[in-house]
Amino acid sequence: MGESRGSFGEREKRVAYNEAWFRDLNERKAQWMKSGLTTSGFRCECGSGACGVRLRLSKTEWDEARSEPNRFAVAPGHVVYEVEEVVKEYPDFWLVEKQGEAGAIAKELE
Repeated sequence: MGESRGSFGEREKRVAYNEAWFRDLNERKAQWMKSGLTTSGFRCECGSGACGVRLRLSKTEWDEARSEPNRFAVAPGHVVYEVEEVVKEYPDFWLVEKQGEAGAIAKELE
């Protein structure tokens, strides 16, 4: 978590856009939760476009993940420490927050 952040390059931009895309898919799924589901399977919101990990979040956990525009729910270990910090660890997923330019892109894409 304490690693230094280098310059913001194309890889970091791609990671930020991938995460925003996964977040959009999950937002659609969250709409289904309004019908009374207690938990739902969401996509990991890590920056890997090839990631297929599913995460189980309750409505409360989902709301916490969406409480900040630069916050994402990822599988444990799917953290890109150069551009994000772990803010909370749950047994099945972690909440991360984008920092610096990645955080600005996440906020812009919200």
